Amino acid sequence: MIKKDYRSALKYVRHGITNYTILHKTNTAPYIASKNEGVMWLLDIDINSLSELTESLLDCYRGLNDYQSFEYDLERLRGNVSDVRWQRKITYFQVIASLGDNWSEKVGKREVKKLMPLDEENDADIIQLYLHFCSDDLPFKRNLDILDRLISLIEKPSEKLQYTVVKAIKYLCIGDEPESEKLIEQAINDYELTDWSNDNSYGRMQHARAISLLADLQYSAKLKVKSIQEFESLLESHSWTDSGIADIHFEIGKSLFHIKKFEEAIEQYRKSLSIQNSEIVKVFLSQAQIELNYEDAIYTIREVEDNLSGLSESEKLDYIFTYAAIGIAFKQKDMIEKFLGYLNETTVLAPVFEKQKSKLVSEISLLYKTGELEVKSNLLSTLKKLFGFTARYLILQPNIAGLGVNINKIVDDLSESNKKKQSDA
Repeated sequence: MIKKDYRSALKYVRHGITNYTILHKTNTAPYIASKNEGVMWLLDIDINSLSELTESLLDCYRGLNDYQSFEYDLERLRGNVSDVRWQRKITYFQVIASLGDNWSEKVGKREVKKLMPLDEENDADIIQLYLHFCSDDLPFKRNLDILDRLISLIEKPSEKLQYTVVKAIKYLCIGDEPESEKLIEQAINDYELTDWSNDNSYGRMQHARAISLLADLQYSAKLKVKSIQEFESLLESHSWTDSGIADIHFEIGKSLFHIKKFEEAIEQYRKSLSIQNSEIVKVFLSQAQIELNYEDAIYTIREVEDNLSGLSESEKLDYIFTYAAIGIAFKQKDMIEKFLGYLNETTVLAPVFEKQKSKLVSEISLLYKTGELEVKSNLLSTLKKLFGFTARYLILQPNIAGLGVNINKIVDDLSESNKKKQSDA
């Protein structure tokens, strides 16, 4: 796989799966009925090992851009282990295959239903996948219960950091900033107690994002500068795909925006867009343009208006609030009217947004009647506080490719690391 010879790699992976399945059927399967503790331990190892091999199979087919053949192989693999956990793992991989490289929210929500119910689920990959697509649809308590279970199951410090911050976001969405801040601070401290500076790109990306969010909560320019430095250091790595590089420039832009370096933020957003087109990056670009009183903000947000399908549900909230702010700042009456329509169509909002909804509608109505500058100023202030809140921290895809990391470079780095350890021994 390092050499991108996926067809040859596919043969070796299939050979490995066949050999391991034979070992399972001859050494473990005949004794499962005994419920012997040692046999159950071996069964756990078999399921985990075959799951890792199937993950490698996915990597080969992803490299070949042939998800359909992967789905055919998965059906054949169902009979390899007679255990409900293996059956669910195969279904998990089938969902991943159906998503392909696009990870459509609509397809994901439909396909993930095949893994329900999750009440007794102890597979971290399955829980991560479920949260990625369904977290926003769950009640607060249910979200916390699932996140707590997931955090207790995962072992990688970077993933513990990621999902503890996601838990903190849930508190932020109900307006509990002190609890959110406490969780993020603790998560960062716990991660920094590990050998985090030598972690892979995925872990260091999570760390930089957590620092950035903590800076927002503490209104700390010092922490924002630290997050910018960490994001910039990530660009020095060759581990990133184009998508990953675009995401990092986007993150740097957001951090620069919050320390009021709007011109520099615009530059970073444009760098991101030059690498990969993204509607949410355009939304943030228009926010920076408002701050500099650039009427280009109108044209930028109208571009997004023509491609709303390119936004997730949470990103649409960022779009709606930004759309309103631009309409008010530049006296675009048609945009203000459309905003009210957008807001009324958005029926299910987190408590922190519901709290603002009626206030916004009331103040916009007052602005229509009086045209008072004070009302306009208050409205813009309220809307700007909501900028970037909804899409501030995303639950990422549970495979490293989803983050924009180049898998082959990661494998290469690990190989080099192993060689170094061997030479030091």
